[in-house]
Amino acid sequence: MSKRFTKVHPAIWRSPRFGGLPSSDAKLLHFYFLTSEHQNSSGACVIPDGYAAADLGWTLAAYRKAREELVAAGLIAFDTDTSTVYVERWFKHNPPMNTKHAQGCQRLIGEIENEALMIKVQGDFDAANKSRNPLEDTAMPRGSDRWPVRIGGRG
Repeated sequence: MSKRFTKVHPAIWRSPRFGGLPSSDAKLLHFYFLTSEHQNSSGACVIPDGYAAADLGWTLAAYRKAREELVAAGLIAFDTDTSTVYVERWFKHNPPMNTKHAQGCQRLIGEIENEALMIKVQGDFDAANKSRNPLEDTAMPRGSDRWPVRIGGRG
């Protein structure tokens, strides 16, 4: 497992693209793509059809139908040759938080096999990374550094 959590913005419930999905299966699949253990910090991951269908307890036909609904709604990009799924606008809600995070994202983007998809993800990443506050990398004092705690009696 490559990460512990993913941000899912509450505004998703007001999104016309999400709300306009033709089936509840597509909505569930979108949450699966956002939060499954296959996902990583680049928003793009390889998920073979059989893995996803098994995880969801669906038939392959049901999975593929829901996936196509997400592609048609512009919520994901999908490469059939490599089974790579990219959650559109990933970096809008999961931007790089610091230099190390950005470097990790960049490494994962470089591993995307489909060149067109890699270019798309790279563009989204670059836009999000450009707006990142460089002060986020500045070493901030931790709680115990900021407010020293006296151990023992009052003196």
